[in-house]
Amino acid sequence: MNALADRGPEALEPQFAADYREAADDAARLRVAVDQVASLTDTSAYNWHHKYCVQA
Repeated sequence: MNALADRGPEALEPQFAADYREAADDAARLRVAVDQVASLTDTSAYNWHHKYCVQA
């Protein structure tokens, strides 16, 4: 989740990117990243992890 939170709204799906931009503080932005990860299927979670953590 930190990999997503650190990359900002560009790494998030549109609905989460909007929430990230509107978040009041770092804690709220991290919560948006948590919500994004929670919405992923097993396959998409694996793919996102590979994209943002393994190849980073």
